[in-house]
Amino acid sequence: MPKNPILDYKFITKPLPVMIYICSFLSFLQLFPITQTAARTTNKSNACIQDSGLNSQISNLLKTTINVSKLASNSHQGTKVAMQTFTSPLSSYFNGNNFDTSTLDLLASIPSPLQAVVPLGKAVVFSLQPGFNFSSPIQRVDTTVNNIPLTLISGGKPITIHADSRYQLEEVIAKSGINVVAAVDGGFFSLKFLNSNVMIGPVYSYSSKKFIPGNKEENKKLSGRPLDQIRQVTIKYIPFEPDKHNTLKGIQAEMPGVTDAFVGAAWLVEKGQPKPANYFDFLQGADGVRFRAFWGMNKEGIPVIGVSNKKLDSANLAKVLTETGIQDAVMLDSGASTSLVYKGKSLVGYTPRPVPHAVALVGSESACN
Repeated sequence: MPKNPILDYKFITKPLPVMIYICSFLSFLQLFPITQTAARTTNKSNACIQDSGLNSQISNLLKTTINVSKLASNSHQGTKVAMQTFTSPLSSYFNGNNFDTSTLDLLASIPSPLQAVVPLGKAVVFSLQPGFNFSSPIQRVDTTVNNIPLTLISGGKPITIHADSRYQLEEVIAKSGINVVAAVDGGFFSLKFLNSNVMIGPVYSYSSKKFIPGNKEENKKLSGRPLDQIRQVTIKYIPFEPDKHNTLKGIQAEMPGVTDAFVGAAWLVEKGQPKPANYFDFLQGADGVRFRAFWGMNKEGIPVIGVSNKKLDSANLAKVLTETGIQDAVMLDSGASTSLVYKGKSLVGYTPRPVPHAVALVGSESACN
């Protein structure tokens, strides 16, 4: 059989598998005009009101696609072939449009991978993984999971701010001159001086456009912690290597075009899995019960920042965040530094420790709140 030079899989020639394959393909093609309708819906003033007709269209389409997959899997032809040939470009397309959260949740319900059974003798499996969505409207959600109240703010594009000193988070935002919708306190910093902006570990921020290396002795203690990196359309977390990541060149080698970088306290959730209690043994105070701050992204690739409104330890926070649909999350400076600001106002019920660093969200506000 001839091979497709682009997709690198064999063409299907038997009638039943061809019909299944084409049917699934055509089903996915129908999603494109639906995405356009969903994008237009979010730009209207009633974007928060669910469009039941639209959701019904998408729901019916997904059921059709799933039924096609089930029909194929009941065939005794033999080998699995994923339909992700079409879902990969679709995923990019979805992320380029202004989908509302309910629509994204519906799309996320597609089985991954969607599979049809065809007689190829070789499995071709593509992973349906969401890209990054930095165009979603920014919105606040207050929720409680396992008796832990959380404030989560999602959407927009993440950036970091490195101020010239330590301030309350509202002032950090105001002094940056950036139109920030929401922000959470960021990485660890030196407590030697009240007016110091010295960070623990290297820092590179969108606000200052300056790379500042970390203290070499302190860097050694940070080995293996998450190095948080951001560029125009990507977030990346990798283990920090002191000898490799203490220069701008070293950071750029990991992520060309990087605009922000800093060392987080610890992973909380990695690839959808909560970190176990023994993972946090290296982190002083991780088992302590205190307010916690964090940031990451959800399963739709949308950035999320937030805080716990009840004191808890790191391992329990990891479990709670997993239940909210977080895909990856990193713990930020917590305890007395825990701060969260939305639309210029603090959302914590106390006066936090002044901080010099923040993870912020910029973009359009949701009409929902």
